[in-house]
Amino acid sequence: MCGLAGLVCTKCGCSDETHSHIVGRMCELQHHRGPDDSGIATFDAVCLGSNRLKIIDLSGAGHMPMTDPATGWSIVYNGEVYNYIDLRQELIACGHTFNSHTDTEVVLRAFQEWGEACLNRFVGMFAFAIFDPQSQTVILARDRYGKKPLYYTEQAGHILFASELHALMRVCSDVRPNQRRLIEWSLYRNIDFGSQETLVDGINTLEAGQIVHIRNGRLESARPYYVLESHVDQSIYEHYQSLPEHEVVREFEGLIQTSIVDRLVSDVPVGALCSGGIDSSLITAICSKNIRTDFAAFNISVAGYDALDENRYAQQVADSLGIPLHTYSFTGADFQKALPRAIYHNGAPLTHPNSVAFMLISEFARERGVTVLLSGEATDELFGGYFRRYRRLGQMMKAERILKRCPSWLRNAITVLGHVADGVPPTATSTYEGLLAQTTMFIDQYAREDLRIRCEHAYRFVENKRDRAIMATMLADVSNFLTPLLRRLDRMSMAGSVECRVPFLDHRLVHAAINLPMKYKLRGRTDKWLIKKIASGHLPHAIINRKKSGFPLPVTDYLSPIANPSLFKGGFCTQVLGMHETGLLENVESWRSNVHGFFNLLALEIWGRLFFLNESVDEITERIGRSNVD
Repeated sequence: MCGLAGLVCTKCGCSDETHSHIVGRMCELQHHRGPDDSGIATFDAVCLGSNRLKIIDLSGAGHMPMTDPATGWSIVYNGEVYNYIDLRQELIACGHTFNSHTDTEVVLRAFQEWGEACLNRFVGMFAFAIFDPQSQTVILARDRYGKKPLYYTEQAGHILFASELHALMRVCSDVRPNQRRLIEWSLYRNIDFGSQETLVDGINTLEAGQIVHIRNGRLESARPYYVLESHVDQSIYEHYQSLPEHEVVREFEGLIQTSIVDRLVSDVPVGALCSGGIDSSLITAICSKNIRTDFAAFNISVAGYDALDENRYAQQVADSLGIPLHTYSFTGADFQKALPRAIYHNGAPLTHPNSVAFMLISEFARERGVTVLLSGEATDELFGGYFRRYRRLGQMMKAERILKRCPSWLRNAITVLGHVADGVPPTATSTYEGLLAQTTMFIDQYAREDLRIRCEHAYRFVENKRDRAIMATMLADVSNFLTPLLRRLDRMSMAGSVECRVPFLDHRLVHAAINLPMKYKLRGRTDKWLIKKIASGHLPHAIINRKKSGFPLPVTDYLSPIANPSLFKGGFCTQVLGMHETGLLENVESWRSNVHGFFNLLALEIWGRLFFLNESVDEITERIGRSNVD
């Protein structure tokens, strides 16, 4: 896991020193992503830089930028390709030789041998830049689901790219907020899907599963090499329909075991985040049985709030497995003090208040010598964890059957009023479309409609209307709901110089899950039926059947001491965005009526002060401290 940066010069007259200075500045700003080693290499009009977090092959042979002495090809790379040993053997058989034992060198050689077809061979998460001096081409690529970030921009005769948005902002001139994307963020809270544009004018993100070439100083259009919906396959669905239940359970248990064990490859200590919920607990259990060296779980305790504190469940899991549990006791003071720093590392206003706790638990793990953590994201989206939404779909479909018996004038009136009340577009013609509209409400209008159509079409072969609707909704969830969660996971863990791995997003497991019939996901009132069935062989019964909680925090109590209008006076919202100060401050004073709205506004204000008013993290932290006293 690392941070990468680089540039391609599109004008004449720039020196290598100028290029090294620009890339070096970006690397300094990403030091937390790779504190173990750093490097910069210049190649006339191209400059590459890296910050390395040593995880595989801790020797100097893993230094980046890594250059092939025979061809001059060079790479900077962020991520892990877990099947690198198998790929290495294939490449040796093709005649390649290796100078290190890193997966970085395997990625470089694989691209030399197979071109971009190698991307579909990789099992893992990655973002990289490869320079081919023969064709004067820089290739940028990002993993299938966007676990690793990559941003790029064209500024003043240079094409610049980096792992984090703020690294680009600090070397660009005339940085301005993207007003349209800010409006979308205020409406949908998701700026990681549906557009290459970021919250900053002129800076784009390379979207998940995309590749882009910079040829002879010209930036080409990004294009997808991976499309999730294309892996929905009627023959696989029918295969699982026909298999005996025990064989389906056995096959998926094998897939889950493989995905977890693959992510244990490391030359440094590995741990797991364990909330005491079924997903993270299952990962912890399988890890504990497959790691021979010391293994520990990490948990966050919400100090002073027993009703919200899941530590007792995590401790029960750890005790049943005979492993140590390291617990970080999270307080309101922690939240207030660390909030500006978390927003700085996020590079955007926080969507989830608990992001702050994720950052602190990562730092906590690093202090205890653990550099790699496994986390349980994606099971809800893949295996049916949002039971209330699916139950509501059933209620909507029953209502639709009743409506069909009503006179047309009454049916039309009830339908439109119901859609408006639910926040669903009045143009939605069925509960099927209505549910998908609700699922995709967190992304902009055009991306939302495109995603809805694609997901509906993917499952056109499923005869049961309810199953088809839920499966399309879940497919949309993987593309939509997961993106801000993956951003949180990467930015908050890397803020603590820790790599976080997501076993349930192994693409082999994902492809199987999106073709799994609904009877293995929802059964009666049981959600994630298959996961619970598999977990029954690894975890205590009480953990498997406990109520889902979702890591809540007492946000009202945390915000109460700092809900002060002084935080907004003369700040980003008023001076840059042009919000009316009097009205804004009046809304701040009545914040208790909309706690999450106030948090979003506060996160926006802090983000703007950091990146557009150039206030430091320490200055804003001090300002929050003063508002507490006031």
